[in-house]
Amino acid sequence: MISSIFRPFTRTVLLFAAIWLIMSAPKLTELSYAQSIPAGSVEDEQLRLRILTGEIKSVTTVNRPFSRYTYEKELQGVPGNEYAWWNRDLSGQTFELPFGFRAGVHPSLLQTTTNTRFPLSENNAAAWYGKGHNVEFTGGLYLTSRFLTIDFHPHLVYQQNRDYLIPRNLRRTSSGDPRYTSLVGTRMDAPYRFGNEPFSTLDLGHSSIRLHYRSVEAGVSNDPQTWGPARHYPLTMSHNAPGFRHAFIGTRERFRIPKFGDIQFRWMVGYPQESDYYDHSNSGRTRFTNALNLSYSPGFLRNLTIGLIRVYHMYEEDGFDWNNVTVMFDPFEQRELRDAQGRREERQQRNQTASVYFEWLLPEASARIYGEFYRGDHSWDLRDFINQPHHNGGWSLGFEKGMNISGLDMLLINTEIATLTMSQLQQVRHQAYFYGHSEITHGHTNRGQILGAAIGPGSNTQLLAIDAYRSNWKWGLLVQRLIENDNYHFRTTTRGPGQFGDYFRHRANLNLGGEVQYRTGPVMLHYRVLWTKAYNYGRFDAGNVSGITISNYERNDLTNLQVQFGVRYAF
Repeated sequence: MISSIFRPFTRTVLLFAAIWLIMSAPKLTELSYAQSIPAGSVEDEQLRLRILTGEIKSVTTVNRPFSRYTYEKELQGVPGNEYAWWNRDLSGQTFELPFGFRAGVHPSLLQTTTNTRFPLSENNAAAWYGKGHNVEFTGGLYLTSRFLTIDFHPHLVYQQNRDYLIPRNLRRTSSGDPRYTSLVGTRMDAPYRFGNEPFSTLDLGHSSIRLHYRSVEAGVSNDPQTWGPARHYPLTMSHNAPGFRHAFIGTRERFRIPKFGDIQFRWMVGYPQESDYYDHSNSGRTRFTNALNLSYSPGFLRNLTIGLIRVYHMYEEDGFDWNNVTVMFDPFEQRELRDAQGRREERQQRNQTASVYFEWLLPEASARIYGEFYRGDHSWDLRDFINQPHHNGGWSLGFEKGMNISGLDMLLINTEIATLTMSQLQQVRHQAYFYGHSEITHGHTNRGQILGAAIGPGSNTQLLAIDAYRSNWKWGLLVQRLIENDNYHFRTTTRGPGQFGDYFRHRANLNLGGEVQYRTGPVMLHYRVLWTKAYNYGRFDAGNVSGITISNYERNDLTNLQVQFGVRYAF
């Protein structure tokens, strides 16, 4: 068995691999600082743009958050248009201290987001945008040196959480009161609403303590991880949920192996938490998570990156167990795994999710093509995978292109499609809701939010984003169609023999958005508007087809306007 071969030698292999990696890594600089850059931030956007144009080759977009060391090395003293905000160092002031240390102040962001009719929230880390006003602040301090960085970068949020029209498929108590645990059809810890009162969140955000030497770092962190090449909806790990406390080891930049190619990796183990609204029988159990992101760029084709992500969730029975770390070396095939673990009643409760991805950069054209394929469980064996690779499977595909347009520094076009809706295989073989599991009932979540794609289980989307950059300005447009939890629609709107089912009440969102961003000195202003037409909101009449046709059914639609305004200040 693969697992029985690996386990006795895992500690030794890991130790020697780490020593070899550190000693053979290319020397980067005399001082190599290691605090991280939040995914979705201004600095994150700057690095992604310069990777797209080929001006940065030391990292790829598949293993975020980026290191601030990379940011400072790549953005300080950059030639070219000195007035373009996206081509300048915006990290703020630092102060030299004795003994080789340096202190700095993170740029501070004060932002308010308002929803007029119902909650709408995506890729906001610890924040959840309910109906009403949502005010958040990020900022902090760091102390760094050649080998050690201590970073305090919290995230504070106030959520007004006003009442709104409650959907039909919200779980309820026997007396009819709403239960906020999750939507009907799932058991995971993903509340549709976090109670019925205003609340505040104090999160550690991107705080961490890191040891680093050359291109390798290790430490403890609360960073949300964004893995894979997708710009909007990474399928396995994203910044849609708050980060959880974890220990990690990984590379900060591409690590070159002569005659082989470049690798990047991050391996982390930690403890996600449940929300206050999870009331399943497994509530209160300690959940341990083991996750690895490994990417490779061939030496003969460095612009192509392929990668593998593997995530294990498991319940701890008697405290920390080293076997929960080495589980990453277990077989991918369920048959071989069961042979290794023994009888069902003796096996540990755990769930694996995994994905493979690719990113192909075309720097001469300022373009990239990317995709990710996700699986929510093991295949029985290789034959099973070849026959039904889409069992519990989802995928995303995207294209991004930067263009030189007269009067602009750059025009960036991005289109991305993603689907987490069950395939027709459901007719003959059971498939679980994405990010959910029969044994690890909390699902792929942390503190009530999905760790993967923000569209959520059972959903699919198609979007087009256009961004224009000029000098200190950015203008953006977004058009998106989102089908929300189609699995619920298919499971609850059946049809009889020779009859039509409810084929016209899919729960769909049409999103139209615009944004403006302007930089003046150390201040950056951001304004964003997103108009949403929620078709068949609430699913109130889903499945009722008696005497109803596509021409006369009641249109239960609702519109929401989300308005966001933010001020960023770099000290």
